[in-house]
Amino acid sequence: MSDGKQEELLITAVGDTTCSDDARRTFQSVVNEEPHLNLFLGDSAYEHDATCFIDIFKSFNGLKEKTIFTRGNHDDKENESDTVRTQLETYFDITEWTVTKQVGNVYVICMNSQDPDWDLKNKEQYNWVKAKLEEASKLRDKENKIDWIIILIHRPLYTLKGGHTPERKARDIYQPLFDQYQIDLVLHGHSHNMQRTLPIKYGGLDQEPLVTKSNLDFSQDHGQIYIVSGAGGRMLYQFDEGKNRWTPFAYDSGYGYHLFVVKGRQVEIYAKSNEGQILEQVTVTK
Repeated sequence: MSDGKQEELLITAVGDTTCSDDARRTFQSVVNEEPHLNLFLGDSAYEHDATCFIDIFKSFNGLKEKTIFTRGNHDDKENESDTVRTQLETYFDITEWTVTKQVGNVYVICMNSQDPDWDLKNKEQYNWVKAKLEEASKLRDKENKIDWIIILIHRPLYTLKGGHTPERKARDIYQPLFDQYQIDLVLHGHSHNMQRTLPIKYGGLDQEPLVTKSNLDFSQDHGQIYIVSGAGGRMLYQFDEGKNRWTPFAYDSGYGYHLFVVKGRQVEIYAKSNEGQILEQVTVTK
């Protein structure tokens, strides 16, 4: 933690899988990394019954116990059925869709973008997130128990055009908090492709974000890196625009996942294809 002496911690992240052969290959690739923690970023079976998705998890012994499940729009009656939500809650032992978990020197805050009030200020989830950010910052800044804070949200606050649009209303209320508490990574699904921004801070309602001048040096005041990892197996979304100045990585040509290798005050971020190709690698340090 604060002394930098930390055993290597492996974290995988992916969402938007379905029950296809491509989805199974994605989960096989994830399992092959032997992660200590797996972050599922929402949208599982894309059917009115989640049995096929749960069967995939059952085929990979131990994966369930390592997984934090982020609720997506295809995980409940918005796009599928209450049966799906109930099955997921039962299998993954989910009692609340907003949860936190500390693993090593990493603190994860999982939000629920299916909450109808999730993008409203001073509502239950907003107040919960603010309280958890305060707890996390205390663990980091006063108790030296963590170094990294990761946020999970299915619906992306930032995404290139092509498929879904960014959640501007939620971005307007949450990113100033993320700036204030110096959040490091924000992970999304929903858009069926892979993206990574530079570290960015809130630039104003419907305005371009502010790119952190120190780039990937998080020992200084910094914004968050926003990652979309929604290429888990569902039909891919092709981009309708090129990379912008704050999104240097965008991939819509195949299925894959993200791997985070945490080594004390350093995180290596990999975007990887299911064929084992490293699509991008960057290193963030503190």
